Amino acid sequence: MRHAGPWLLAGALIAACVFSVRLRLEGTAEFADPGWDRHYYLEAARVGPWDFHIAPYCWRVLVPTAAWLAPPPEQVTFFAIAAAGAVIFGATLWLLLREAGLSAAQTAAGVLLAFGLGWGLRYQLADFWLPDAAAGACIVLAMRFAHRGRAVLFALTLLAGALLKEVTLAAAPLALTLWPGQAPLCERLLRAGAAVAPAAAATVAVRLAIPAWNDDAAYLASLPPVISRFPEVVANYDYAVLLREIGWEERIRGFDGDLAQALTVRSFGSVLLVLATAGALARPGRAARLAPFVLLVFAQLLIARDTERLMAFASPAMAWLAAEGAAALEGRGWLMGGEALLLAAGAFALALVRGPSDFATDPAAEFWLLGAVAAALAARRLAVSLRG
Repeated sequence: MRHAGPWLLAGALIAACVFSVRLRLEGTAEFADPGWDRHYYLEAARVGPWDFHIAPYCWRVLVPTAAWLAPPPEQVTFFAIAAAGAVIFGATLWLLLREAGLSAAQTAAGVLLAFGLGWGLRYQLADFWLPDAAAGACIVLAMRFAHRGRAVLFALTLLAGALLKEVTLAAAPLALTLWPGQAPLCERLLRAGAAVAPAAAATVAVRLAIPAWNDDAAYLASLPPVISRFPEVVANYDYAVLLREIGWEERIRGFDGDLAQALTVRSFGSVLLVLATAGALARPGRAARLAPFVLLVFAQLLIARDTERLMAFASPAMAWLAAEGAAALEGRGWLMGGEALLLAAGAFALALVRGPSDFATDPAAEFWLLGAVAAALAARRLAVSLRG
């Protein structure tokens, strides 16, 4: 039963997320809403991934291929893959944090905070047509295999992730930064390169094998109306153009307070950020080892307009640091055992009570939650000092 615990916890959290959202099921208004990514993945599954040519969706071949090959209806296969990815994400994150030396309560707090990100697993389960949940599972698996020094499993996981969604390549530096041991730098670089090479090769190969026809008017006209009526959504998919229009014009030159909030409290919530900051201060070495992964997740924003949904891929690292922060605060007497878990459970509950189609975190509500906990802790310390 002890070994089943992480899987049961992940299953329970997934059930809570699923019941709190409105699934994008075929025939619903949420599904029919045009211009969303789900329509591209479903079309790839219907015609076969090698006959679909809208980038970047046509290069994320693994889930559409599975749905194309599987006997059940596409909807069943897409949901099963997303649910399995979420289970693997939660259970593997638990195992990783426990192997890192964190207590069961601290680990549970980290897992709850990861699941509490509205644009993370909660959205990924609602819009289960996306490969995001499976890609997130590959990221956490890669983190664990790197932490344990399992080179072959790391390479295979990163390879699968590269065929799911290119964001998983952000985990590539972990083959160098998170690997155990003190081997010479040259040996570590060679080992990391060998572990990453299959995923890098697959990324290039799939782009050569499946050309993008985003600007081919005749091809676009042949696609279902839910896609063909909105050619501007996928026009000019060129990395240089995207980097100039999005990275430079919108993200750098257009940086403002709203984007700053989107990158911080709106992506991760106040509770996770506070605990993760405490963890980074207490364990700077751990934070430095995870930093290249987090920075590469941030780098997506230079070529893609989604913000919170993309930032959610950094949740495993942020949750790990948050669990380390809980351990540090407990070690200094600021928190008692289990109080960080109650705080994380409160943040998760706040995410669940948002509307069924509202995936934004509520920084203000989490701020009040933090304030209430801080006031209770201050009152307890005052009472102890008065008794002393």
